Amino acid sequence: MWTGRTWPTPWWPDMTHTHAIADERLQVLLATPAHAAAITACVRAVRGEAYPNRLLYRTDDLALAIKQGRLVVAIAVLPSTGQVVGMAALDCSPYGPVAELGMVMVLPPLRRLHIADDLRGVLITHGQSQGLRGVYTEVLAPETDAQPGNLVGQTFAEREGVSPCGVTLGLWPDSDGGRQSFVRYLRPSAPGRVSTLCRLPARHQSLASEILGRLGYPVEFVADGAVSGTGALHTLREPELSSWVLDVSRIGVDTASQLLSVITQIQANPAVTCAHLELPLAQPGAMALCELAEAQGFFFSTLTPHAFRDGPGLRLQWLAAPIDTTQLVLLNPLAQRIAHYQAQEQFRVRPRASMIAA
Repeated sequence: MWTGRTWPTPWWPDMTHTHAIADERLQVLLATPAHAAAITACVRAVRGEAYPNRLLYRTDDLALAIKQGRLVVAIAVLPSTGQVVGMAALDCSPYGPVAELGMVMVLPPLRRLHIADDLRGVLITHGQSQGLRGVYTEVLAPETDAQPGNLVGQTFAEREGVSPCGVTLGLWPDSDGGRQSFVRYLRPSAPGRVSTLCRLPARHQSLASEILGRLGYPVEFVADGAVSGTGALHTLREPELSSWVLDVSRIGVDTASQLLSVITQIQANPAVTCAHLELPLAQPGAMALCELAEAQGFFFSTLTPHAFRDGPGLRLQWLAAPIDTTQLVLLNPLAQRIAHYQAQEQFRVRPRASMIAA
């Protein structure tokens, strides 16, 4: 999924678990590139052709992502046949020591055996051994009329004691033509000595303090500074999600004009439903870019420690059509406050963006 980086040589430690399945012991281990075809077969067995992350269906690309360490996959395998009956993955960021833990799926007949828990455990242990400072998970935030089973992910996260650091509205399309929203839960490693400088507009600082404080990170808000040098803006189109991801890994004197140009093109495309913009808050110029994006209709989404090597990252969102956050079922009080704040921010930025467009 990620581009523009040379990845380190991956390391596959000897981390295995076993489960007794009839007369056979099921193994849980980290995948190598040779497992790619079996992983794709598992995805098709569980989700058919409907899973939004299309990388899992492209066996050669999947094998390369595993080889390069961009994707770290834990698998549950039947040793007698080599069949992969469950999987989960760490999608590693190229910009900072964090990764998304997701793509968790187990064949229906083998559920309720805690296989998914073992898959997550192997990945978290691996991530810590590789120096990851945080692992986050996007957990479904169903609408009020959804089935109770759709709250399983949030219930699990609350039981684990991890804390939300944001809400991503309309991240995935659903089968009814709408958009599914998610709570981002973060499992931090020991913070250690790390920059928590934040260049944020004052209106965001109270919520940011609560999010980072719950995660054990003291935050220091500082004034914006002068920008120098050339910037780095990475763009990723996700056509299967009708969205774009914009990552500013370095803020330079050219970043504002580049970002405005990309945003203008994205918003002029009727096929794009949403866009995500990540800003490095420790860098001078972050506050100005936040104001620029909000003037174009972007609003607060998540705040993730270690999103960049030099500090936390603010993710802003743009939606072609607003989403009513009062219709989302959220178990965590902080997640509820984030969603309430997003409702206010969607209302605040849309008139500004419309006035500028006119």
